[in-house]
Amino acid sequence: MAIIITSEQTIPIDEPFKISAGPGAGKTHWLISHIKNVVSNSHKLDIVKKVACITYTNVGIDTITSRLNIGNDVVEVCTIHSFLYANVVKPYIHLVAEDFGLKLDKLVVIDDSNFKSEGTATFVLNRIGKSWLDAKIYLKGLLRAMWRYENHEYKHYKPDYAQAYNLKSGKRYVGNDWYMGFKRWLWSGGYISFDDILYFSYILLSRYPNIYKLIKAKYPYIFVDEFQDTIPFVVDFLIQLGNDGVIVGVVGDKAQSIYDFLGATVQQFDNFTVSGMQEYEIRGNRRSTKQIIDLLNIIRTDFSQDWLNGAEGMVPELLVGDMLKCYQQSIEKCGTDEIQSLAFQNVLANSMRKKNGVREVEKILEMDFDSNAGRQMMIKALIRAVEYTRINDLRSAWHQLDIINRDRSLTIVLLRHLLNGYKNYKDGSLMDFYNFLINDLHVKMTKITGKAIKDFYVNHTYADAALGVKYGDSNDKHKTIHKSKGEEYDNVFVILKEEDDIEFLLSPDLNGNNAHRVYYVAASRAIKRLFINVPTLSAENQIKFEGKPINIHKDKLI
Repeated sequence: MAIIITSEQTIPIDEPFKISAGPGAGKTHWLISHIKNVVSNSHKLDIVKKVACITYTNVGIDTITSRLNIGNDVVEVCTIHSFLYANVVKPYIHLVAEDFGLKLDKLVVIDDSNFKSEGTATFVLNRIGKSWLDAKIYLKGLLRAMWRYENHEYKHYKPDYAQAYNLKSGKRYVGNDWYMGFKRWLWSGGYISFDDILYFSYILLSRYPNIYKLIKAKYPYIFVDEFQDTIPFVVDFLIQLGNDGVIVGVVGDKAQSIYDFLGATVQQFDNFTVSGMQEYEIRGNRRSTKQIIDLLNIIRTDFSQDWLNGAEGMVPELLVGDMLKCYQQSIEKCGTDEIQSLAFQNVLANSMRKKNGVREVEKILEMDFDSNAGRQMMIKALIRAVEYTRINDLRSAWHQLDIINRDRSLTIVLLRHLLNGYKNYKDGSLMDFYNFLINDLHVKMTKITGKAIKDFYVNHTYADAALGVKYGDSNDKHKTIHKSKGEEYDNVFVILKEEDDIEFLLSPDLNGNNAHRVYYVAASRAIKRLFINVPTLSAENQIKFEGKPINIHKDKLI
């Protein structure tokens, strides 16, 4: 049974804990206060022993670091990937490198999706002696392949379905080890992905369990913010440390678990426990107005949040119609353009950013449009690098440039020239972009010769390709819901792709429906005003909203 506390209450510093709290409850505020309490009063810390605080976004790191104002010599704030890389992979990867064919002299962490193309598929199939398999079949599975953590161990790198192909002798299936051929090829070049960090951490900890003791000796306290987003392997990692004496504390909200595609589940949050752990619950909401909290409370059923800040405001509104027009309406209603738009789909967020409205845009950066894998990889990486830099996300830009060349003295110059010449290609075709690279910047790439490939470059624009860039943590007014985790905004404009999405308001299921949790997260970011945009609304669905704490703008009802 959870003990109900406020965000200002303290708990024993040497007690493992799980804090459950809804949006705006002050979870991060409480965690920061608890860390300060530990640092001030614990006898377990010294020059080499630290508190580790793990969060899941760079925004979260910046927020906690700035509000702690303590310094890395006492508290280490990081993502789980950077924690495992620094404490497990980097110091010990040499122990298993030969077994996995991993080149260590220039180890680089990359997004391996940038390497998945038909050309690469063909190369890998030849490399593993399966050249008779259609590269398109292999690529289809490769695009959905990821590490599978099952029954407390990493078993395979594979897609989430059995990929079949036909022979005269009958139906056959792509072997799991064939997908590993792609990984081994990357490793042979010194490339590892972010998910590989988790995989190699598992391998090293399994083979060398004494690493746990070294982590325990360095971090007597490990706290995790946004614990509902933790993947199963990391859960097992924390349980191992917690049951071995590390003071493990986790803070989160199962209703905000939105990374089911990575294995995080509501049940995982509910079931988490370590030796001596006490459960607590914070039920207040200090963020939003009474009117917004009233709406949030009809979406979730596990508990109702208390209204704590005393602020009242306008009733949330459902705006029906074109998202750009409705966004303009929200600006007029608020009297300010400081309104954060949030969309589930990346293309919708980018359409808002580019002011293009709702258009069916091909996901060019996810397509395999060029038979020359190296040329395609370079084109995609440079588009991403340019667009990341334009929103000051330099960390993501460097990850893209490292794919092209690991010598940053060269790629910095290239990026500078690309930004200076942006006007020369931003409104043109992909062929214009290619020609700018070849003719103006003298980038070495093979000539485009095939008619089908040339037609694709001519008939698709740089702007449409840029719409597919998946932006990270930024201060942009238009972003995906997943990138808004841990943030709050005075005014929020939530974009629903289609009318069926209003079910998160009409028949919410936060336990079983990930999309409902995603939209709940979006709505709960609002402090003063909340607008929800849906393209259409039938008369039948309009009736269902009667009596609910939301007003409908009726101009666009059909």
